[in-house]
Amino acid sequence: MKNLILLLTTVVSLVAATVPINVELDIYSNKAFLSKSYYLNQSGEVTIKIPQNITIDKIRYSLEERCAVDNSTIIKPKNKEDIQRIVELTNKIKALKAKENLLKTISLKDIQQSEQIENLSNLLVDKLTQNMSEIENLKQQLIELDKKSKIKNSELTIAYTCERDTGKIKIIYPIDMIKYTPFYNISANINNKSVTIEKKATLIYRGVENYDDIDLNIYSYRYNQDVVPQPFYPRYLEEKKVLYAKNMLAMDSIQKSSPRKIMMKHQELATKSFYKIKSISLKKDEKNLIHVDKTILDASFKNIIDAYGSNKAYLQATIKTKKNYSGAQANYFLNQNPISTRYMEKIKKGQSTQLYFGENEYIQITKKLIKTLNEKTFFRDKKVSTQNWKYTITNKKPYSTDVEFITRVPVSKDANIKVKTLALPKFDSQSAEGKTIWNLELQPNGKKEIIFGYEISNSN
Repeated sequence: MKNLILLLTTVVSLVAATVPINVELDIYSNKAFLSKSYYLNQSGEVTIKIPQNITIDKIRYSLEERCAVDNSTIIKPKNKEDIQRIVELTNKIKALKAKENLLKTISLKDIQQSEQIENLSNLLVDKLTQNMSEIENLKQQLIELDKKSKIKNSELTIAYTCERDTGKIKIIYPIDMIKYTPFYNISANINNKSVTIEKKATLIYRGVENYDDIDLNIYSYRYNQDVVPQPFYPRYLEEKKVLYAKNMLAMDSIQKSSPRKIMMKHQELATKSFYKIKSISLKKDEKNLIHVDKTILDASFKNIIDAYGSNKAYLQATIKTKKNYSGAQANYFLNQNPISTRYMEKIKKGQSTQLYFGENEYIQITKKLIKTLNEKTFFRDKKVSTQNWKYTITNKKPYSTDVEFITRVPVSKDANIKVKTLALPKFDSQSAEGKTIWNLELQPNGKKEIIFGYEISNSN
């Protein structure tokens, strides 16, 4: 019986040191970290696989208070065959380049017969072409060997002691070979007056192990960016402004979706937020499809007519979210029909946001010039220019719809130049930039007319 208990204790101790309690992958927009947690005995070692490029200084440990790391070592794999092959290929390339230089030095000036010159020229071209092809082939082999060497793993061994029988350790190190590409599917449902934002991502992980049960923590911000306020410098009048360029780091940039039900939660930190996705399967060297989030939001719809631009009506949805959404490429759908693919800018929590779902072809707009005139006043102390148009907006649908008609008037920064807006009916609002807006309701199969123009007077 004692022997059995001793055997079970030994097995439990071995499992405690080799099988992780939990594996997590923290993904930032420019960096990623992998962490593994283990149970500890009173003393012993933990050995794990890590990428070959990881050094001791890049590894962090998180331990319980009464445990300590005594020593840690990294053993790199012995790849003598690869090293020997790299040396062999490098020497072959050098020899072929020397041969190429030799072929280029062959002179044809001492050959008299044109037929011999032609034959030798063709031979030299063939030999040079063959030589260059061999060099390119060997270079490609070197690239493949380099890729192979990068995905080899080393072994990290951590010796520890704890003041009591049980403890925990978390081992954290950076992962460079990650390509995380988020995207959105944004669907508008006019009948239900809602917009669904579904966040997904593809994740390519070129690590040393597959994981059948890993947790993802997805952060929308960059690691180690904007940590402290900008330095304060005094501003002197007439001093030239110096522009400082920010160092923009870029993330190292077969599709499988996890078959199990994913547990996702949007969590908020003191200053930021992130998504936590539990217990997913992550296969190395494959494009994994990750379902990050799905939210259905109330939306109000109306049609925006840009009379200052394309003179068309576009369907606009206005939403207000309870969380932040980082900018990413998005697929847009209207009542489940694909509309477009374009970049979605960042959406801020609690702010009204407008999304667009393409042209509404059932709202037609015609524009007709009714007046254009340049004249002078009777005393010739002022020049006046007048332009007027008539817009006819027609609703071709058997139900009413809301329309926001937008046009613009010129803006003057010269006190001698005055601009007067001519409008019938009167517009609902006008900004300092000249943006002029009418809010209309179009009846089923109905139409509206707007007379719009402006008068510019110049006292110079």
